[in-house]
Amino acid sequence: MKIKAIKADRLTPDHIQAWSNLQRTDPAVDNPFLHPEFTRAVATVRDDIEVAILEQGGKYVGFFPFQREPRNIGRAVAWRLSDMNGIIVDKDVDWNAEQLVRDPGLVAWHFDHLVVAQEPFQPYHSSVVDSPYMDLSNGYESYRNQRHQAGSSLITQAERKARKIAKEVGPLHFEIHTTSSQVFKSLVTWKQAQLSRMHYVDIFRFKWVMELLELIWHTKTDGFSGMLSALYAGDKLIAVHLGIRSYEVLSSWIPTFDATYGKYSPGLILHIELAKKAAEMGIKRIDLGRGYNQMKASLMSGAIRVAIGCVELRPLNRVLWTGWYGARRLIHSSPLKRTPLRIYRCLRNWMLYN
Repeated sequence: MKIKAIKADRLTPDHIQAWSNLQRTDPAVDNPFLHPEFTRAVATVRDDIEVAILEQGGKYVGFFPFQREPRNIGRAVAWRLSDMNGIIVDKDVDWNAEQLVRDPGLVAWHFDHLVVAQEPFQPYHSSVVDSPYMDLSNGYESYRNQRHQAGSSLITQAERKARKIAKEVGPLHFEIHTTSSQVFKSLVTWKQAQLSRMHYVDIFRFKWVMELLELIWHTKTDGFSGMLSALYAGDKLIAVHLGIRSYEVLSSWIPTFDATYGKYSPGLILHIELAKKAAEMGIKRIDLGRGYNQMKASLMSGAIRVAIGCVELRPLNRVLWTGWYGARRLIHSSPLKRTPLRIYRCLRNWMLYN
């Protein structure tokens, strides 16, 4: 097995074709964040994006995209923005997680949305959680009926609130994709306010993040495209969503709404309208991203298991990171987690951004 890392902007058409072919034959890695065009887009706005290419018998049999940080620490590509991590590899190829990290010159690789099905990484999992999705493989009405039979009343509530806002504010209008710069500006403004309320880092203050979002928003190829969706009540923009599509999968990436209309649940209504239009376009699944809230729990048809942890080659650092991830797991499982979680996030943000 030969493993060689190259800068992502040096990927050739042959690399891209082989990567795409491998991804399409493995349902475990069909998420848009693992598509070669996502890695290439990030490489356009950052200079630390690389891909370890696995070759065997003169063929490309695997692609491992990563972000090389100072001191040769590896992370997922655009890891603060990525909802799926992993390697795209031929299922018949044997590979080793430590070799995969060592051969490109890394000392560690951290992950927080890792495809659980990739067995060589499993000894390095610190915790495993669900990443919910909406199953549209049989169309929207089938999906709606399935959720109703499962006992979820949220879609019915959303439909009632949609009628209420249409009556009190204005008729609803949904655009599956818009090129409006005002809609994009609202997405950023509303999401920044939400991140502030939740004590998260304002990622939009980074120039490369804004450049990446705009680049993906305007990207449209046969296998990969950005989708900026907008929900209006009359002439009022009330909710926005930036997603990424890869073939038959849409990743719900950055949803937000105008808090002024919060009582109508505009974010929920937008997801229902998105599901309707997505099904019409041939999209079979909408990935909602790791973590739970009431909306995800009610909309989800099922969940993909994803892992958090790291492949750490240095023994002492391995012990330290094991403790860090253990503390994280304890905080998130604590019934009194609100204050500890706020302290954890502040400490994590200081460590990562200072």
